[in-house]
Amino acid sequence: MSHIGGKFYGYTGKSAFIDLTNRTVNVEPADSKIYHDFLGGRGVQARLIHDVIKKTGGIKNPLGPDNRIILGTAAPNDTLIPTAGRGSCSFIGTMTCSPEAVPWIPGQRPLHGLIAHSSCGGRFPNVLKRAGIDHLIIDGKADSPVRILVEGGKVRVVDAEDELFEVVDGRKTVRTASAITDLLSRKHPKSSTVCLGPAGWNKVAYACLTADYHRNFGRGGAGAVFGSKNLVAITASGADQLTYFNQELFQKLGREIDELIKGHVGDPSRTASLRPTAGTTWWLDRAFNGGYMGKQGGYLPWHNFDEGSFNPDDYAKVSTAAFLEISGKHKVCNRCRHIMCTRAAEVTGGVYAAAAVRPEFETIALWINCCLIDRDAIFYLNHLCNELGIDTMTFGSVMAGAMELHEKGFLRRFENPPAFGSGPDMVRTIKAISYQSDPLGKMLGGYSDRVISEVGAGFTAADLPEIARCLTTAFGGLGYAGIEPKAFPGMFTAYGTSNRGRGDHTYAWTVQAEEGGLEGADNLAAYVLAGQEGKALVDSLGLCDFYTGDVTSEQFLSLYHALTGFEYTENSMKACGRRIYALERHINNIQGRTRSYDAYVPPKLTVPLSSGALKGRSADSALYNKTLDSYYEKQGWTNDGVVRPETLLEMGLSS
Repeated sequence: MSHIGGKFYGYTGKSAFIDLTNRTVNVEPADSKIYHDFLGGRGVQARLIHDVIKKTGGIKNPLGPDNRIILGTAAPNDTLIPTAGRGSCSFIGTMTCSPEAVPWIPGQRPLHGLIAHSSCGGRFPNVLKRAGIDHLIIDGKADSPVRILVEGGKVRVVDAEDELFEVVDGRKTVRTASAITDLLSRKHPKSSTVCLGPAGWNKVAYACLTADYHRNFGRGGAGAVFGSKNLVAITASGADQLTYFNQELFQKLGREIDELIKGHVGDPSRTASLRPTAGTTWWLDRAFNGGYMGKQGGYLPWHNFDEGSFNPDDYAKVSTAAFLEISGKHKVCNRCRHIMCTRAAEVTGGVYAAAAVRPEFETIALWINCCLIDRDAIFYLNHLCNELGIDTMTFGSVMAGAMELHEKGFLRRFENPPAFGSGPDMVRTIKAISYQSDPLGKMLGGYSDRVISEVGAGFTAADLPEIARCLTTAFGGLGYAGIEPKAFPGMFTAYGTSNRGRGDHTYAWTVQAEEGGLEGADNLAAYVLAGQEGKALVDSLGLCDFYTGDVTSEQFLSLYHALTGFEYTENSMKACGRRIYALERHINNIQGRTRSYDAYVPPKLTVPLSSGALKGRSADSALYNKTLDSYYEKQGWTNDGVVRPETLLEMGLSS
C-alpha cells in the first residue's frame, strides 16, 4: 500500500475539506483504501460525493449549499508520463435536471441533477499538486464573495477583492475570466488560477470554470455551482516535489512509455498522428466526407440535428483546412508531449478579430449544427465562451434549440431571438445569457425543461409537444455532441448511458468501430461498457483522453507500482474502472435516474436523415431498448437501470 510507514508515494496524501459557510479548512490525511480502490481524480471524487449523498438522501437543488464540489488530481499528475496534466472536478450537475412532472415526457420521473465530472488540462492541476494538496472538497455557501488560496500545503478562504468585480448594465458581476486571472496572477506570482466568469456568477446552468485563460472544467455547470457558493476563484502555488516508491524503476519505465507514445504519434496509420497539426479538427472532414481515415462521412450535424450533411461549398468555409489557415503555435497542457493537440489561433481583421486558441471539433460541429458557416465567427464565439465562462458544447445545443423555436414562431414575444446561421445573433445571445441582461437571456440560461415551460406559458397545451421537440436537451439532457445522434446506434447508446448525462460523448466512443462493422445489440452494449470503464480509469489517473497507451498493460501497471506502491493486475485495475462507473450510476439512481431517463429518445431524432451518405438513418428505439437490456444485464444492474445492492457489495461499496 502507498502509505507504507505512514508515507504516500505519487500522491501528496492530503485533502482539504473546506466549509465556506463557516470559512473553515481542515487538511486531512487521505484514506489509502479509497485511493487504492478508486485511484484518484474522478474516482476518489465520486467516493467523496457519495459520502454526502448517503447522508442527505440526494441533492434536490444543485444550486443549494449542500452540493459538494471537488477539484483535484491523481498520482501520475506532474510526472513524466505523457499527458499527465489533467485535473478533475466533480459535483451534481445543474443542467441535467427535470425536477417537475411535465406532460411532454411520457413516464417521466423527477431528476434532480446527475453526477458531473469534468476534466481540465493547462497548468492548474499540476500546480495544485505542487501546492501540496490532492483534493479540495468544498461544501456550504459563503455569506459574501470569497476565493480560495492554496500555498505550500496551506489552504485559506479569503475575501474576494473588489477589483475582481465590475458593473454591467447596472448590475454587479465578476469580470471576465482572463481579467480575474490577470489580477490574481499579479498578486500571486508563479501561481495558477481557476475561476468562474460572468455566466457562473449569474448561475447559468451550463456555466464552466476556466483555468489558465483557455482551459476549462466544461460540461455540467461547475461555474454555476461556484456562483451558488459565492466562490469566485481558486489560486494555487507551490514547489513540492513528488516522492516515488521506486524512482529509478519509474524513470526507466516512464522513458519506455514516452517512446511508445512518441511512436504512436509518429505512425501515419494511426489517428494520433493527426493531432499535432490538426488537433481535433480533423474530425470535421472525417464526419462530413469521410476524410482523415474515415469511410463515407455524412454525420456532421446540421439544423439542430435534422441532417448529417449539407452543401459542400458551405462546408468548405468551416472545414479542417479552414481552421488550419488561422492556426499558430502550439499551446499545450502542462506535461503534454507528442500529442500536442492545441494551437493558438488568430483572426486579424473585422468584427471577429482576436488572438486566442483554435476551437475544438465538438465546439465547431455543434455551432455548424446552428447552420453557422462563418469560421471567424466560430473562432470568436469560442473566445467569448472562455472569457464569459460558458461551456461551448452545451451553448451550441441551447442555441440550435432556440433557433428552431424562433423559426417555428415560438419566441415571438422575445426581442431579437437568434436565427439559424447568424453569427451576430449568437454573439448577442451569449452575452445576454452570461449577464442575464434580458428576458430571453434569463430564460435560455436555465435547464431545458424549465425553458420549455416558460416558452409554453405563452401558448396552448397542444403546442407543448412541438415546443419540446425543438430541444434535444429535454428531460435533463446534457446536450448531444458533434456526431449526429441518428448515425450510429452504438454512439447513441454511449450518449444515452453516460453517467454525466444524455448526449455526453467522452465516456465511450464507438464511431471507428461502427464504421468498421460493429453491430448487434449485445456487441454494441459490450463495446460501450468497456469504453466507459476504460475512460473511468483514464480520468481517475489524471491522463488525457488522447493518451494512446493501455493503462491495464503490464508495463503501465509496473510503472504505477513504482510510482505509488500500489499493485494491480490487469483484472484488478479493470475492476477499479467498473467500481467507479457503478458508484457514479448509484449516485445517479439516488438523484432519480432510471431507465426512463436513459431510454428517452428526443422525437426529432426518430425522423430519418433525408440526404447524404447515411440517408435513411435515425434513432431506432426498438434496437436501442434491446441494447439497453443487454447493457444493464452485463453491468449487473436491474432492467430498470438501477445498481443492485449485491452489485455494490461485490465491489466493496454500500448503498
